[in-house]
Amino acid sequence: MSRLAAAALRRGVAASRGHTSSRLTSSMPASVRLFSADASGETTATAADSQDDSFLKSSNEGLAYGRFYGVIGGGNRLEKNMLKTDIIHHLDKCGLSLDDVKIDYNRGFFPLGALLRFPSKAAFTTAIRQANQNRLYRIEGISRDEWDLKQSYGGKAVLLQGVPRNALPEDIERFLCGTNFEPPPFESFLRPGVPEPIRMVLVKFRTKTDAMNAFITKNRSFCLNNQVSMRVLQ
Repeated sequence: MSRLAAAALRRGVAASRGHTSSRLTSSMPASVRLFSADASGETTATAADSQDDSFLKSSNEGLAYGRFYGVIGGGNRLEKNMLKTDIIHHLDKCGLSLDDVKIDYNRGFFPLGALLRFPSKAAFTTAIRQANQNRLYRIEGISRDEWDLKQSYGGKAVLLQGVPRNALPEDIERFLCGTNFEPPPFESFLRPGVPEPIRMVLVKFRTKTDAMNAFITKNRSFCLNNQVSMRVLQ
């Protein structure tokens, strides 16, 4: 074989191998080609998780707390029948839930205001702006400690008003017969009234539904000879 023929043969073999290599590369399964991308994607996801954790942490640290109250009628308090949902509706641009509202009662269980937990400082600022629009309510900042120390009844407690002063726990249980109340001891105290002090009894229930059912079925019923009014505490 001549030198020219041998050289031509070698060039043909090399070209054939190059085309074969190209065909093999183009026909490799997608999963094989994406192996390095998968590893990269896992690293990216881990970084994203880290960013999410950082965001949640910063959001938690950004919580703000405030007191919501009315300014009409010469006193800083809430309307007696105002509900948590009323407050949330009034501050509808602040992202509040029922768990973010605690009603602040005095010793006679009159609502003085509501403690609020905002998801951010910006939401707190928005709430102040919304409250100032109609000039019926005000919001002032409070500490987290004040929020943490305030008990929330969460609609699971009912206040009985007008219970006879001589009524025993057994009498109150008979009055509540048919409802799913928590057993004694009940919290009982006197509130100033005319012509004599009014006895009040706080009864706790296992769920909001139980408390509301008791209110619906027993409100204005009689314990011994006294008519008893009931109010669900929020």
